[in-house]
Amino acid sequence: MSPGKGPFFRRRAFLAGAAASLSGAKAQTFISNPKALSGARFMSGEAEFLLADIIAPPLYTLGDETPAHFEASRRALQDLLSGALDVEDVLAPTRWGVRRVVARRSGEEGTLQDKLIAAGAARVEPQTEDHDLIRRLLALEDEARRERRGLWALSAYRTFNADNAWGAVGAFHLIEGTALQAELHGARFYLNFGEDFREDFTASAASRLYRRWKKAGSDFEPLKGARIRVRGLVEAINGPSIDLVHPLQIERLE
Repeated sequence: MSPGKGPFFRRRAFLAGAAASLSGAKAQTFISNPKALSGARFMSGEAEFLLADIIAPPLYTLGDETPAHFEASRRALQDLLSGALDVEDVLAPTRWGVRRVVARRSGEEGTLQDKLIAAGAARVEPQTEDHDLIRRLLALEDEARRERRGLWALSAYRTFNADNAWGAVGAFHLIEGTALQAELHGARFYLNFGEDFREDFTASAASRLYRRWKKAGSDFEPLKGARIRVRGLVEAINGPSIDLVHPLQIERLE
């Protein structure tokens, strides 16, 4: 096999091309109809796209069972993919070359993200620096959740109470409770929701991220004693735990 012709080199070339597209023109219009792979993932030709700032029942799972509401969410996205689509890269591609985008139907108001969240076909997963979009999505999600639209009617996507968050471990969930502690300790900032940090629910962020968010106006220290909602992947690390990587993973509840 001649140098530069194997799968590894083709892969590198593809990723380099994807990165170049992100640094250059950010919008592209697709005339052909893309195919929905899940409620947040679609293909056009050989290119694969992931809608940023939302999470739908996933296409790829570790188990054999299809996630609850997967097909309904996939159909909801497919219904939006007819006709021309304006796509804007908003984050670097994933390690597999999947482009992370905000998408709109040409000539229509609102993003595909707005429409999917409003329909209850997906949940908000803050990722980008477009906080205005994310806050709008959170407001649409609140309405869909109150009206039990789509996946919000299913127990699999219920909001957990911080006092009983063990059932949320292993998946992306929303958890609500009162932060008993909010303090910087060593290399991390912690929001503790119980007296025993080894067993109770905790949300934490790397200190470098916390300091950056605080400088930008998102200070979590005043959240001590406040009722808040946290969203993210729940892991079993000294009790149920969410690693905060974006300031809008936290919502203060009135």
